[in-house]
Formats: sequence, C-alpha cells, structure tokens
Amino acid sequence: MADRPATADVRAEWERLIGDFEASIQASGLALRTVEHYSDVLRGVLLGFCERAGVPPQDLTKRYLERLAAELLQSGRSRLSVKTYLSAVNRFLRWCSDEGELGKLRAPQPSVERKVLDVLTREEIRRIEDAADTERDRLIVRVLADTGIRVGELRRLRTSDLTAQGRERYLRVRGKGAKERLVPVTPGLYSRLDRYVRRARPQAGTDLLFLTLVKGRSGDHSPISESSVQHLLSLLGRKAEIGRQVHPHLFRHSLATNLLRRNVNPVQVRDILGHSSLAMIDRVYSHLVASDAHQALMEALRADQ
Repeated sequence: MADRPATADVRAEWERLIGDFEASIQASGLALRTVEHYSDVLRGVLLGFCERAGVPPQDLTKRYLERLAAELLQSGRSRLSVKTYLSAVNRFLRWCSDEGELGKLRAPQPSVERKVLDVLTREEIRRIEDAADTERDRLIVRVLADTGIRVGELRRLRTSDLTAQGRERYLRVRGKGAKERLVPVTPGLYSRLDRYVRRARPQAGTDLLFLTLVKGRSGDHSPISESSVQHLLSLLGRKAEIGRQVHPHLFRHSLATNLLRRNVNPVQVRDILGHSSLAMIDRVYSHLVASDAHQALMEALRADQ
C-alpha cells in the first residue's frame, strides 16, 4: 500500500486548487461576500477534512465526501447550514471537473424541511407606509415593497436611475457583482420618485437618491446607511402594529411570494429580483426581455390597487 502524502503536501495541493477557484469566481464578477463565503467553507470544511484524512485532490472519492457530510451532520450544525456548506463544496467540485483537475464528484446534501416564509400582505405594507412621517421614508417602504430590491441596492440608487422607455417606467438597479438590471415600477411610483427628486430631496454633493434628513459633521447630507434603513423599518413596523419584526428582506420575500402566487413566470421573478440563476427554470423557459418582466409586475401590482 502506498504511503499517504504528508499533511503539508495535501494542504498545498488543495490550496492551489482553491486559490485558482477563487481567482476564477472573482473574475466572473461574484460579490466579495460570496467569494469570502466560498473561501471560508472550502478552507474550513473541505480542506480541514482532507488534511485530517490525508486525502490529496486526486484521491478524493464519493466515500470521502459521504464521510464529510456525515461529520458535518454529527457536529451539531443545523441541516440547513450543512446543506449550505456542501452546496459551496459542490460548486467547487464542478469547477474542478470542468477544468480537468478532478473527475465528476458530488457531496451528498441533507434534505431540509421547507419553512413557510413570513411575508407581508399588501394591506400591511400600506399600513407601514402610512406610518412614515416623511416622503423619503414612505418612498423607501414603497420602493422595497414594489421592486423587491436588496437594501444595498436601495442605497446605491441614484437620481439618474429613474428610467423611461416609451410608456414603461423602470429603476436602474446595481446588484451584486456590479451587475445592472432594469426593475419595473408603476407610473404612480415613478411620478412620486421624480417629484421627490425635484422638490423634496435635500440638495447635496452626491446624486444618491436616499440621503440622511439632517446634515452631518461634514456640513452635507450623507447617503443613508443600511443600519438606518433597518432601524426605520423596524420602527415603522411597530407603529403600524404589524406584530412581528419588519426588516428590508421581508419586503423582498413578500414580493416574490405575491408574484409566484399570481403565477408569474419564475424566470421573470428571477429577473426582477436579480438572482444570478434558477438553473431548473432556465432549462424550461426561454429568455425574457425587460418588457416581459414589466408587464408581469404591473399586472400583479395593479390587481392590489
């Protein structure tokens, strides 16, 4: 029987592959947080396991991956966490296979009971918006509710991102990995945003859309912070007597649920929310342009008005 390679050699071989993988996903435009997540999982979970087992890349087999999955489940981590870790491992393994570094391997993933997402009704959203004291705060609520954008995307909106294409109205949104997309908005919301920019938004040395209401030490209005948005929504949720914690991502979940319940094409939902992929959906549906997403979202929102 051949001797196992030294631990240092095993680590060096895995480090080389992981480093090349990191460079590849960085070059593809993935957000820094996503790259860091893969790095943490691959070094903390896969590399650590292979070091302990003395397994270099070329000796990795399905049985070792089954042992890795079993160890993670026995470690006290939740099944959802284990599934998340192994999803990252599997993406890395697919890359290794595509690059000819390894054969086709896949770590088994535990089943996870699906939880029903807590969502806001359209009436609750109206109450939250009505609880706001300023047009800026009301618009923050309405933009999150009607577009499903992330709080970071909300903070990056600029006054020039209000976009008209014929009779259709959009917001230009900068998502993860510096990717841009056009998100449909109703004519009513577009008009409110345009009026806010022209009449109510504070004059400042930045063209970011949502700013602090008061000037800071610099003597100017600053871009609103993520924590400020979170605090605002939590406060408005209490004022509106929603009865549960209100946070930015809750609006995103709520819009997606509303659209899917109305049988909006899942590919359109993906495009509206800015998800990078829905592989299973992509195999079934053809590519849809911005106008298709616009019509779907307008119909869903008008039904509630």
